[in-house]
Amino acid sequence: MKKIFDGKIYEILPKSDGIIFPYQKAVVDEGDIVWYKMLSLENSTLTDVSETIYWNMKFGSNYSIAVKVCKNFVAEKAIIMPDGRLLLCNDNGQTFIIDTDGMINISGEIKYREAPPSDIAFYKNSIWASFKDSNVLIRFNINTMRAELRIGGKASPFDSPEDIFIDGEWAYVCNRGSNKIIKVNLESYSVEDYYSFEEPIHFYVKSGNYEFVLLDSGLYVI
Repeated sequence: MKKIFDGKIYEILPKSDGIIFPYQKAVVDEGDIVWYKMLSLENSTLTDVSETIYWNMKFGSNYSIAVKVCKNFVAEKAIIMPDGRLLLCNDNGQTFIIDTDGMINISGEIKYREAPPSDIAFYKNSIWASFKDSNVLIRFNINTMRAELRIGGKASPFDSPEDIFIDGEWAYVCNRGSNKIIKVNLESYSVEDYYSFEEPIHFYVKSGNYEFVLLDSGLYVI
């Protein structure tokens, strides 16, 4: 692995030709000062980018509406769905869907045992959510927000699962407790270890042929 950034990072957004991530630029009395960086795979350079570029990458064309809805747009969980709609999930588990025409609809809640998800991802018209306190991965119906399927529990392959990244029919789940990425087939529901680390892992994404992980010690390319 090669370290490419060692500052505090809040999330990683994959692009077709690299990644974008918000990071802690400084700390003042009011809180963190957040800036944004982009890594280009073409020339392997890290450059600061504008907030608008980050918003557009995370929320899509309706980003101006999304940032008004979000209490904390960096912490907000967002999915740009294949039909162009945007799903937002806040830190209480409440979900909103912004239609392509900018209309905002309250869609319900994504929760398990009254807890909001650690992360959410989209696959075949369903929402998959991780819950770090319960060590489960749950599939929710996109229309009703009701739970349909659960993986994990008492005898769970997960240990404080945080980020979910879906590529094809595979979900890659970052487990902070076990320092592992667990790979889940979303068709057969088979589970297997993918990567193990010597410290907690928080994010995993792919861009092109490259894989990126965020560990306690920084951002790495594998």
